[in-house]
Amino acid sequence: MKSNILSEVFAELCESQTHFDSLLSRVNPSQKSKVAVLLGAFLRRPATIATHFGIELAPSAEEFWSASFIRMKKNQGIHQCFEALWDKWETIPNEGSVEDFPVEFIQKLEKDWGVEKTKAMARLLSQDPLTTIRFHRRAYENGALKPEIEAWLKEKDHPKSRAGNYTPNARIFRGFARVQRNDWFEKGYFEIQDEGSQFMSLYSLYPELFAGRLKDAPQTEKFAQTDVSSLPDLGPITVVDACSGAGGKTLALADGLKGKGRIYAYDVYERKVRSLKQRAERAQERNIQGVLVTPADYSSIQKFENTADVVLVDAPCSGYGVLRRNPDTKWPRKPFDEKKRDSEIPLPELQLKVLEAYSKYVKPEGRLVFGVCTFLKEESLEPVQAFLKNHSEFELQSEGYLGPYDTDGFFMASLKKRK
Repeated sequence: MKSNILSEVFAELCESQTHFDSLLSRVNPSQKSKVAVLLGAFLRRPATIATHFGIELAPSAEEFWSASFIRMKKNQGIHQCFEALWDKWETIPNEGSVEDFPVEFIQKLEKDWGVEKTKAMARLLSQDPLTTIRFHRRAYENGALKPEIEAWLKEKDHPKSRAGNYTPNARIFRGFARVQRNDWFEKGYFEIQDEGSQFMSLYSLYPELFAGRLKDAPQTEKFAQTDVSSLPDLGPITVVDACSGAGGKTLALADGLKGKGRIYAYDVYERKVRSLKQRAERAQERNIQGVLVTPADYSSIQKFENTADVVLVDAPCSGYGVLRRNPDTKWPRKPFDEKKRDSEIPLPELQLKVLEAYSKYVKPEGRLVFGVCTFLKEESLEPVQAFLKNHSEFELQSEGYLGPYDTDGFFMASLKKRK
């Protein structure tokens, strides 16, 4: 039976710590797209899809989500869903409910935001993610996309697309779009990047232009578009991207600076620093320096103390704001708690530790920006409050939440260092 491939990938997902996307890379290319769509939908909306097909996964949501990976592998309801999905996937609902998330996760959100806001967030976080790209400045001529790029966007094998709501260079496709296998991508004219991630980079550079979009609570309703058509020239400033990862925000920072200044991108994973350097080369960004640091030893960068105009700390977090894009993280194969995967330090403590470590690199009148892709107050508002309590040399400029309506979910805050 062809649907067995779904069961096989799901079993491997349960047994390993491997990311869903990595597992998909091992699937036969002829089946990869269908497996990605069907299994991805189930991981986001298991209870909703089961109910749609009249299948019972467990007597209660508590029992289902508390099951071990061994019980998950053997859950007959799950495999019945896979069989039904394979033949009838066009009929499934495109959004879910609180039943599609671990009970403890919903309880955390309800504690912070109340029942009704949590229901709205669950509906949005259970949807399939949007395909969003960020066009590089080289993709434009006289303030508009090059005609040949506009023609590429309108090709019939692409779903319809529109401009972003928050940032000037974002383009959002209505459905899954294959955008990587073409010359525009290979030559660095665009990057695949959620608009919320793009926003964080621009907010770091231009908080006065973008802070007005942030809200006191997660955004769950439609909003008016932001009209930021052009960015001022900041000149040759120095920027530190403290937790750069594979470099999506770093590249957006470089593009926002129009190739000027200098960006020092730090991360504790060698493979991510290596990926960042490759992406920077493709984008033809010459003002980025990727640096590998040891978590327990920041001595290699001490020479930069009090020199940075902007320090962005995109801190480790639970990732609750990107469950739409990474649905496998909510399944019980991983500890669903507030600890970094490879650390015993609770995430709020780790975030504060990283903030304090990198705050010393901000020069007087410079800016420290804290960002996380989660909605939990203990990982967003509270670390900032704790930091300000201990560091009177900084003052809060702005803070707030972005998403999950039309973008991944983020919290970010801008802190200015006094003279």
